[in-house]
Amino acid sequence: MLLAAAGLSTACSSSSSKQRTSAEERSHADPITALVTLPKREGIFAQRGWAIGPITTAAGRLFWTAAASDEADDVMLLERDLSTGQTKVVDHHLFQAFGIGSAAQSVIYATSRTGTQAQLKARPIRGGAPTVLSHDLAAPFDARGDLVAWAEANASTNRVLFRDIRKGRTSVAYIGPRCRQNRCYRIDRVTVADDGVAFDLGASRQGYPSLIVRRRWRAKQPEVVSVPRDPQPDLARSSAGALYYQLGRGWMEWEFGQPRPTPTWPHGLRPWLLSREGRRDLVLDGPTCATTAALHTGNRVVAVRAPRSTPASAKGFGKLCRQLAGFAWSGNRLLLAWTLTPQISVEGHTEVGVSGLVTSVRAP
Repeated sequence: MLLAAAGLSTACSSSSSKQRTSAEERSHADPITALVTLPKREGIFAQRGWAIGPITTAAGRLFWTAAASDEADDVMLLERDLSTGQTKVVDHHLFQAFGIGSAAQSVIYATSRTGTQAQLKARPIRGGAPTVLSHDLAAPFDARGDLVAWAEANASTNRVLFRDIRKGRTSVAYIGPRCRQNRCYRIDRVTVADDGVAFDLGASRQGYPSLIVRRRWRAKQPEVVSVPRDPQPDLARSSAGALYYQLGRGWMEWEFGQPRPTPTWPHGLRPWLLSREGRRDLVLDGPTCATTAALHTGNRVVAVRAPRSTPASAKGFGKLCRQLAGFAWSGNRLLLAWTLTPQISVEGHTEVGVSGLVTSVRAP
């Protein structure tokens, strides 16, 4: 989603401004001191020099991933008590692309193992050492209630597992070969609904359909539907079942108890469904560098205030590129994480001047 590359030097009018920027970023190398608490109408906090990624909430706490513009090799997991504002670093070397979640009073997240390998961890919120759930995480995972589900893969096999964090019991939802004759599949995402787990088996080549798979928690076998002419059907989080975008058809919903998927959202890339929780749809709209969000509840639409800047945003870099980086529910409050990067930095494929912001809105 980056724009065309351009030289970063055009953003700075002199070498002295570059030096001031470097000094400012060094002074905020600590993710805790980089935080700026905001008035309620503006958000929860901003973070200077850090790109905020996925977020989750549990037990009155907010967890988020943060990558420093000058320390991109160490993505940290941070925790903030929403009532006191007390903040601490929980872990290091996270894989942001796999997301974070919470289940049974534990925060769930992925860290690097070796090279590009990822391991999945569950850390008790009240303290204690994390439990490693998987050494071979293969796709973004999901969690809901007491349960977390994830995908693993090796050269010959795909499988999806789920674990009851409270009971400490792991079960297999699906296991199958990666290739059958000339058809090979990969798992792109796993989502957790109230009644079961859903995931895709994306076709590795054109010429045969991808698959959407779902399984109730206590079912003996998974159920499968074909998704033709789409090598990677995009799954969104849904409390009811499998919610996915199919090329040429738009958004499809396959609720547990529903025999076949049915169309559920207008065809097109904008607005884009991010999640469905009961009757609440969270949608993404706007151009790439000016994303907006809205809640759709029946016929009612509630626009979410999108920040244009923050007290932590870099000065003198010109227009900022705003992107939604994560969201989480805390009761009736929707929390959203935004990353704001100078347009010129985006075009130069850097993160100079980046800042993060978390806002909240009360849902109807």
